[in-house]
Amino acid sequence: MLRSCLPLRVVSLALLASMVLGACAGAPKSSRLSVDDVEFTAKELSAKLTDSKFLADRNGDSERMVVAINKVENLTTDVIPEADEWYLMERVRGSRPMEALKRLKSIVFVVPIDHIRGGQAQASEFDKLVALGRAPTHEMSATFRSAVRSKGEDRTDAYLCEMRITDLTTRELVFLESVEFKKTAVGKAYD
Repeated sequence: MLRSCLPLRVVSLALLASMVLGACAGAPKSSRLSVDDVEFTAKELSAKLTDSKFLADRNGDSERMVVAINKVENLTTDVIPEADEWYLMERVRGSRPMEALKRLKSIVFVVPIDHIRGGQAQASEFDKLVALGRAPTHEMSATFRSAVRSKGEDRTDAYLCEMRITDLTTRELVFLESVEFKKTAVGKAYD
């Protein structure tokens, strides 16, 4: 009798273990933005800006272009902290391809004057003088949008991040690109 129960116990334990391990390695439970999503978006936008027609005709002898960057405008259903809204633009500005282009294409990136004024109490005298001599020629901004689709227990969030550069003299939109991706969560959110 003991011999016939042993294989049944082993099989039962094996089935139980596979069910537990299968549940642990299941589909993602969140379709919210993550740091990896922001990194992916910044990398894609940086590549599109690097290869753009907007920068194609520029070289090291071109008139200096001063681009004021703004934090990302968040129109998603996610809460994105202000530091992360700045982080995306900083990742585009500070990417390896953009670092090379700054020298090769005579481009400088600066933060908006309102952002500097907000920190004037902590700014050094040098920082204040640099802020006065900025004279931006262009403005770079971006907007994150999302759409949610739920069906039963599953949820899909579609994200779009659009980046724009505007010539401040002519008010002409000189660069417009976007990055899209989806994230799907399968199962009940409260599991």
